[in-house]
Parts: sequence; structure tokens; C-alpha cells
Amino acid sequence: MEQRRWDTDERFSGISDGSSILPALHALTEAASGPGWVTEDPHAHLLPHLRRAPGWQVLGERLREDGVYEVTVRSDEPLEGIKVYRAVIRLLAAIAEPSFFVRQSAPDTFDCVTGVMPGDPPGYATHGHLVRLVVTA
Repeated sequence: MEQRRWDTDERFSGISDGSSILPALHALTEAASGPGWVTEDPHAHLLPHLRRAPGWQVLGERLREDGVYEVTVRSDEPLEGIKVYRAVIRLLAAIAEPSFFVRQSAPDTFDCVTGVMPGDPPGYATHGHLVRLVVTA
């Protein structure tokens, strides 16, 4: 198994663990686990922002039974490698709220949790969205 963490890594180890950020991650997972946390009607709340984002076309969308809003998109430019991930982050930024998590779960699939935690500005009740972007060529 490869020890390097990137192509020029010669150290093979980082400088710390990630425990300093864990309270925020745990708070997000706790909030997202609450009943009714996922906001209704992503077609009205999210889709207009995704459609207006430059460089992307929305090809399809559906709200799944598990609350995930699945959106199929295509970039106006050919993208590959890390450039796909970075472009997807810019697209998802159009719907980002104070808490924002993105993970590439498959080569063409990006899962996002974004929401408002208790005390976040502008002071709305805690709520959020589960979004899956499927990128087509």
C-alpha cells in the first residue's frame, strides 16, 4: 500500500490529529439526526440557486425518500481529476449554509450536508439539506 499522502510526500505523517474540529462535526451529525431537520421543498429552496450558478447545467433532479435531494449536473467545460471536485465545491457554495460538509462518494458523485446550527446567524431555527450531485460528462 502506498505510504505517500500525495505525489511529493516524503514525510508520510501529518502534524496533528483532527480532534480539534470534532466538536463541530459531532454537533452537525447530532443536529442532522434530529427529526424533521431536513428542510422541505428543495425544488424551491435550492434548485434556483443551482440553476443560476455559472458554468453548470442542471439536467435533472429528484427528492429521494431518504431526504436526499439528488441533482444531475453537467459542467460547461471539460473537467477531470481534482478540478471536478473543486468545481463541484464552487457549485455547492451557491447553496452553502454556515455548516457545510462535502464528500466525493464515487467518481461522479458528491454528497453534501449543509445547514444552520443553533446560534448560527441570522438566527433561524436549526435545519439543513442533504444534497447529492451526480456529475455527467
